[in-house]
Parts: sequence; structure tokens; C-alpha cells
Amino acid sequence: MKLVFVTDNGFSSHNNSYYYSGANVQHYSTVTEFFDDIVFIARDSQYEPSSSMISSKYKTYLIKSITSKGNILRNYKKIDKILEETIPNSDIIMCFGLNGYLAYKKAKKYGKPTITFVGGCVYEILINMDSKFKRMFAPIMMKLIKEMAKNSDYVHYVDSFLYDRYPTKNNYLICSDSTIEIDDEVLVSRIKRIKSSDKRNSVVVGIIGYTHNRIKGIDTAIRAFSMLGNEYKLQVVGRGDHTWLDKIARNLKVENRIEFLGILNGRSEIFKWLDSIDIYLQPSLTEGMPRATLEAISRGCPVISTSVGGLVTLINEDDRINTGDYKNLAYKIDLFGKNRHLLLEKAVRNYSTAKSYDSKKLNKIRNNFYGDIAKSIQKKNFKRENNDS
Repeated sequence: MKLVFVTDNGFSSHNNSYYYSGANVQHYSTVTEFFDDIVFIARDSQYEPSSSMISSKYKTYLIKSITSKGNILRNYKKIDKILEETIPNSDIIMCFGLNGYLAYKKAKKYGKPTITFVGGCVYEILINMDSKFKRMFAPIMMKLIKEMAKNSDYVHYVDSFLYDRYPTKNNYLICSDSTIEIDDEVLVSRIKRIKSSDKRNSVVVGIIGYTHNRIKGIDTAIRAFSMLGNEYKLQVVGRGDHTWLDKIARNLKVENRIEFLGILNGRSEIFKWLDSIDIYLQPSLTEGMPRATLEAISRGCPVISTSVGGLVTLINEDDRINTGDYKNLAYKIDLFGKNRHLLLEKAVRNYSTAKSYDSKKLNKIRNNFYGDIAKSIQKKNFKRENNDS
């Protein structure tokens, strides 16, 4: 069975091999389990050592972003040519984002079934971009994704709020694409850390997220730190140009308490870092079902977030703020930082929530959905072969 996997997500190449990013770990695992012949078509992104290699038995195409101003027509022609070459001979198409929409339209042309993946609200993502062009494109893109979700044969949503915004009339799955493992020893260690917090003279607060745009609300966190005492330190994990954030920190005179750690090498390093912080923040302007927050609560981290996307499902209402509300964020950070009993309560509560997203449970749900899709295709192929003979 041949699957064509088309996404806006960034893949990369390095030393004659192709790689997928951490955000695609579960996608790669799922599709390679159920499909033996796969073509990956993805946005060309910068290689990072933390990326995972794509098996050489699969064909991979990297294309420049179709929304790059000045190159829209050229990039569109390139992806259209690739889709025209790959889709007619495929069994099913998996579609993500704008590139996925183009693949969806091509699949309809050739009567091929489609799986649409909805991992976030495209309107909220684009409307919060710095690019005026992308903000103008937001309502159009939302309309396109609504059309694709409504008419695709199968739709995979990471949270129920996305089903409400992008409904379908066909088969669908609501299941996070994150992979976390539950280990009760993690909570034991977290409790020990909290109980010993009075022996430390600092409170370490952490965020994971790209630093080149406003989406993750890192600027909100920096503004909150201008209202906090010197005992509070902020560490930011993630790639991207953070020059604009450095400027904000300098202007607010908190640059000595803000540290950009860049990319950590692998999940073990991320977990080690999460275990070393006292409070995790997710002050995002938009989210789907945030993988970083799931990882944080699986490590028993007390979390303060905004009330967007899947964060409403994960984080207790008392621990959420409105987007951009740095004053309330500062208040909650200080409240957490000065109250060990509150930290213990939040750690236990969050860890309990994380158990619902354990990989073993979610893998079973995902495998049932994608396994049924694969069986359906096999059945259709069998009937077609018999009719042809």
C-alpha cells in the first residue's frame, strides 16, 4: 500500500539523508507501521541534530514554503509537479496544512481517499504571525482547512475543540499525537524537589518553544519577570532567532535573569531539564494539543498557561491566564514560587492528568483508527484486482 504524506511541517536533509523533526515523531511511527510504501513531501527546513532520520526505503521531497513572498508561483509549480507525479499511483493521501490542501485537491481529481490531520487552529496561528501577508491569509486558510476536513474520508484531530471548529461529515479520530511515558518515580522525585525548595535561593521557571515569533508568548513571560524579584530565573528551550526577545529583556532590565538554552539533544535531555525547573510556563497565543506541556505535566511540573486550544483541557482554570496578561502571569508565578503546598498540589494534579495521555493508551486508540484505514484500502485493492482478472 502506498501512502503520500504531505505536510507544511519542516523536514530537512543532511549528509545525503533526510530527517523529520520532533513534532513528527508520532506521525512517522504511525504511518510506517501501517504503510510499506511511503512518499514524504514536506517543507524544506534547517537540519537540527535532534532530528530523526527517515529510512532510505522511503522517497522524500523537500520544497520551499509556498507562502514565501516573491517565490509563490515557482514553489507552487514545484509542489504541483511532485503531487502530479506521486498521487495518481498512490492508495491514500495524508494531508497537513496548505501543502496538504493542495494534495487534497489533487487526490480528489484522481479519486484517491484522504486523511486530514488537524493539529491546531490555522486561523489563530496565522493571525498571530508577525507577517502582514500571513495575517491577511488567515481567514482564507481557515476556509480551505474547513473544506478539507469536512470532505476528507478520514480526519485526525488532536483535541475536541478542533473538531468543533473544523467539523467533518466522515470518519474521524480525536487523539493527541504526543508521546509521553508515565513513570511514578518521576512524581516521587518532583515531590522531593518541591519539599527541598527552601534550601535553594532561586526559582527556575521554564518555557519550550520557537523563539523567532510571538506564538509561544515568550515576550509575555519576559514582561512578567520585570515584576518579579531577582530570585526568579527564566530558561527558554527552543530554536530560532531571539534577538527581539533579548531587546525586550534589556529594555526591562531583566536580561541577567533570562537564559536561552537553544535546542536540547533528544527527549532524555528535555526530560532532564524539565526535572530541573520549578515551574513550567505555556503563555501561548494559540495551541493545538501542546506536546511540550504534556511532557511537562508528565514530569510533575506545576504549570501556568493561557486559556487557548488544548491547554483548556490540560491545565486547571485557576492556573490559566488570558493571552498577553503578563501582570496576572507574574502574580501566579510569585504565588507558586512562595507556596510549597500549592506546588505539591499542582504537581500531583498535573501528573494525574498526564496519565490519560500515556503512550500505551493512545497508541492503542491510534492503531485501531489507522489499522482500520489500512484494512479498508487492502479490501478495496483486493476487490479491484479480482475484478481486473
